[in-house]
Amino acid sequence: MNHLFIGAVFPFLLGLLAYSLRRFHASLTLLILTPLAMLACATWAVLPDLPRTFGFDGFDDRISMNPIIDIFFWHYTINLHESYSPWFNIGFVTMLAALFYAAWRELHRAEEL
Repeated sequence: MNHLFIGAVFPFLLGLLAYSLRRFHASLTLLILTPLAMLACATWAVLPDLPRTFGFDGFDDRISMNPIIDIFFWHYTINLHESYSPWFNIGFVTMLAALFYAAWRELHRAEEL
């Protein structure tokens, strides 16, 4: 879960910055592109783990020990120092809840007009 969180946090923070700079008003583009960017970056972050998912353990062992995979949001470095903490799960769910809240708030605002 560390990789998913770290991959998704960068686009989330950029979306949050754009949301706050617009005085907490989100356009439809922002509400669509932020989760898509989060999905793309989270997928990029876990890409080196996909061979293990499909049963290619030998290939996964070879690439997991190669520092070049740090291009996948520091995947190698995280694997060296990985800790299993529930805070990554909590952070990921909090980001998703914040996205849903922003979308709900914009929908509520549009219905009031």
